[in-house]
Amino acid sequence: MGRRSLGAAMNGRTTLTSSVYEQMRDEIVNGVLAPGEKLRIDVLKTRYGLGASPVREALNRLSMEKLAVQVDQRGFMVAPVSLHDLQELTETRCQLYALTLPRSIERGDQLWEENIVLCLHRLNRVPWEIGEPPMLNPLARQLHREFHRSLVAAYGSTILIDFMDTLFDFSDRYRLLSQRAHASRKRGTSTEHAQIAEAVITRRVAEAVDLTLAHVRHTSELVMRAFGEQKAFGAVAAGLSTIVA
Repeated sequence: MGRRSLGAAMNGRTTLTSSVYEQMRDEIVNGVLAPGEKLRIDVLKTRYGLGASPVREALNRLSMEKLAVQVDQRGFMVAPVSLHDLQELTETRCQLYALTLPRSIERGDQLWEENIVLCLHRLNRVPWEIGEPPMLNPLARQLHREFHRSLVAAYGSTILIDFMDTLFDFSDRYRLLSQRAHASRKRGTSTEHAQIAEAVITRRVAEAVDLTLAHVRHTSELVMRAFGEQKAFGAVAAGLSTIVA
């Protein structure tokens, strides 16, 4: 796969590091860089058209974010995946929604409501899958995250909301891996999103929380079921331990 030369387009080590970090991070989340895959600096230098320093710094950032793992002195690899981690991730997200959504509903104003409606409208206008074989539309993934962020945007803590965005990406990594293994399932998410948005905007707090948590858990259950039925983890991450029982 060809890669544009980031080095030719950007100036400064910090900018170079940020650029390669963002691209590598996106490729890990999307499954282009598979779980357990070795991240060799010499290979990545050629892949991104950069020197060793920005690549190494980007790998260190990914390691701090738990998307890459440093293996002693032998370099880095893409972080592995497991059903246990997915379950823990799902419950953490649910706990955070239970914390942030009621306060966001309490504090939200008209602009907050309008943004939720706008985000939902934008999400509903784009297809979830594109190409042949079908793959998740990157724009749909971005708009999906923006919709979920809009729900809790009035909570009042940018740091916490940014952290929830990160957990959203971690969850999407599992969903995208299942899709790459041809294990994705059709689902009426537009109806689920509409029900959540309506409950949030009309200030039905308990219902909004219940719907949101059910939505998050349902996604996780479908991914786990797909992995179990089709050994999806084995297809995309052969050789990893503690993946599928």
